[in-house]
Amino acid sequence: MSSSIWARVARTCLIRPRIGSGPLLGRSFVLLAAKPTNNALLRFIPSITRLQSSVASARVIRTETAAPSLEAEVIEEEEKLPEFASLKDVVDKRILRALTKGPFNLTTMSTVQAQVLPLLPEIAEPYDPQNPPTLARDLLVRARTGTGKTLAFLIPAVEARLKVIEAEVTKAAQDSGLTASKRLTESARRRFASKHTGVVVISPTRELATQIAQEAIKLTKHIEDFQVQLFVGGESKSKQLREFRRGTHDIIVATPGRLRDMLDSSAEVADSVAHTQTLILDEADSLLDMGFQADILGIQEFMPKTPERQTFLFSATVSRAIRDVARASLAKQHKYINCVSEDASPVHAHIPQYHTVLPSAAHQIPHILRVLAHDQLANPAKSKCIVFLPTTRMTQLFGDLLREIAKDTLPAARSTNIYEIHSKKSMESRTRASNAFRNDRSGASVLVTSDVSARGVDYPGVTRVIQVGIPSSAEQYVHRVGRTGRAGTQGRGDLILLPWERGFVSWQMTEVPLKPLTADDLTAQTLELAKTYEADPKAFFGGEIPLAHPRNPSLGHQRGRPLFLSSVTPMIEDIPRTVSETVTNMDEEVVSDTFMSLLGYYLGKTQEMKVKKMEVLEECKQWCVQACGMETPPTVSKSFLEKLGLGKEDRMDRARRGGFREPRRNEWASRGQERVREEWGRGRGSGERSGSGGGFRKPWEGSSGKPWEGNGERSAQRWEGRGSKPARPWEGGDTRPARSWEGTDSRPAKPWEGRDTRPAKPWEGRDSRPTRPWEGRGRSGSSTRDGEGSRGGGRSGRDSYESPF
Repeated sequence: MSSSIWARVARTCLIRPRIGSGPLLGRSFVLLAAKPTNNALLRFIPSITRLQSSVASARVIRTETAAPSLEAEVIEEEEKLPEFASLKDVVDKRILRALTKGPFNLTTMSTVQAQVLPLLPEIAEPYDPQNPPTLARDLLVRARTGTGKTLAFLIPAVEARLKVIEAEVTKAAQDSGLTASKRLTESARRRFASKHTGVVVISPTRELATQIAQEAIKLTKHIEDFQVQLFVGGESKSKQLREFRRGTHDIIVATPGRLRDMLDSSAEVADSVAHTQTLILDEADSLLDMGFQADILGIQEFMPKTPERQTFLFSATVSRAIRDVARASLAKQHKYINCVSEDASPVHAHIPQYHTVLPSAAHQIPHILRVLAHDQLANPAKSKCIVFLPTTRMTQLFGDLLREIAKDTLPAARSTNIYEIHSKKSMESRTRASNAFRNDRSGASVLVTSDVSARGVDYPGVTRVIQVGIPSSAEQYVHRVGRTGRAGTQGRGDLILLPWERGFVSWQMTEVPLKPLTADDLTAQTLELAKTYEADPKAFFGGEIPLAHPRNPSLGHQRGRPLFLSSVTPMIEDIPRTVSETVTNMDEEVVSDTFMSLLGYYLGKTQEMKVKKMEVLEECKQWCVQACGMETPPTVSKSFLEKLGLGKEDRMDRARRGGFREPRRNEWASRGQERVREEWGRGRGSGERSGSGGGFRKPWEGSSGKPWEGNGERSAQRWEGRGSKPARPWEGGDTRPARSWEGTDSRPAKPWEGRDTRPAKPWEGRDSRPTRPWEGRGRSGSSTRDGEGSRGGGRSGRDSYESPF
């Protein structure tokens, strides 16, 4: 066993020599090498050690001041990243000014930027068909969100655009034969830029596309007449077209659906995109997950082919589907950059993550409020939370609820700013809420959102991500948690589940480092923080007590009031009562709509949670009663349940519970069974075949008797006992008497024969035939039995379903 482990270690050291340079591994290698072994890798260890020692010695000789140890040197090399100032004379000075001064004010590159930007200036050179490039121009980059990849692809794309414009302006001046002037240069530049698209960035969501467009505007702030066009759904298409016609087409940031629509419906857009220099697919794995592969390939049909068109593909994963898209989009000679180590955790390791399984649905809203209160106390004057919910309806419900109840349950009370984003809101409203939350400096803000904010959107300073209910997948969980702890900052993730949802963690979240946290433990932690604050507020905040900042400072109200209430412990302890009083006033129609949305969502997740559909139905009903204060659970019609596949599952469950039991018989079917057994035991049944020909005897077989006879024997026919049955009238003669028409050429015609058609039936000529007696009761021939009611009709009592929808 030990031999195989050390063989694996040795193999790793061959691939990554730095791993074997530590003192501990070095000593272990010496001990292993001293023992006889047939393993070639282990025999090669001394060579590795000597080689590393030689390299380390050479480094010390070349260094004026020797490093204290080889370990310190390695750590220093790995942590040191290039600065943006190193791009001087590599990128346009206007781009460098935006990066190092305003509006970005950046100093050091991120890991993905450090991998991509050193490829400049070669990667930004215009394509020349007469002199094809020798180096790869297309990139496939594996990088996670929150790592600075937006600037990593925008900087080379903008630099390439500026170089192409400069070349076209110079060519226009030469062709005209006129002396180059500022007016001529600007005219040639605008004429080219308004007819030729420079960069197309495709993003999976409107929020992420809007964020990329804002980053592009900031990056090109010092470049005169450089414009960014935004094509996203949810906004006026005609307005976007007007802005496109009036401006230049330097950068287009779009979602796949709207861009495809624009290309199909507008010749101006199609003609301009036909000259695209650079195509960027951001969050490519998300694009494919959302079903945009056909749109992506269709959009590329309007663009130049590779290698004339440069393509950057950024993705957090490189699956088979990603490789297929890369094969169709990138040039054969492209560069692959991997910024994600294979053994890295799928979530940032520095983010503590907890999951809580609540005792019941009645604890859900109180626990969410305690988590928010805990974050405000744990991050005083810096709290910024995102609450993710599984459906749009539930997002609306909780947004309204938090606005109503935050003032009576959270330490910041009325100073807590609540924002709401989901697909039911207009794009203008979503953008306004997104920008407001991004720029919120109140120290107590909460964004209630659906998954439209889960991927790619950057909200600086998010201290906690709260996920209520199961996410759509483990990957989506990772994207949600990635909204906090970005760029090396601190954060935390909380997953709040009901008892029947715990299977998702057991089966789907095995690779995520989740720690269990009970509701009681969180309550105790929150109360402890509250008491610490109340004991000495100034010391709690580390100095002066911060004041509340209104969302709209121009109003002037609330200015000068402390951020937190003076006493918060009683308020936190009273959360269950406050919630109970609030939910009793909730609109039942809104709760019912939310119930239907949850039912539709969770029925598609039964396999992930390892629960039955009927259990999901009942638990969603109980959620309406326990969490939302409904007196009785909502009802759903049987026909709707069958559409959801619940009726069929219920029948199958009953069959499974019944196993191989004998089907139910009528009461009279059991009569005479004892006598059949007795006769069989006396040998009367041996060798005889069952009269029914099946697995069960008919009631009268085996002398069981028919139900109306009590003697246990079959009733005798009239002639039985006289020796034979009576003869028929013609029997005894040679032949039966001839029929009236026999002997003629043909039988007499039937009454309707000779007409063109048979006589119409009574109901013919109407819209439909009359209803048969049993129709309308569910199925033909239904009967009433044992007081159960009609088999085809609805069930009575507890099994009846009546839908309010």
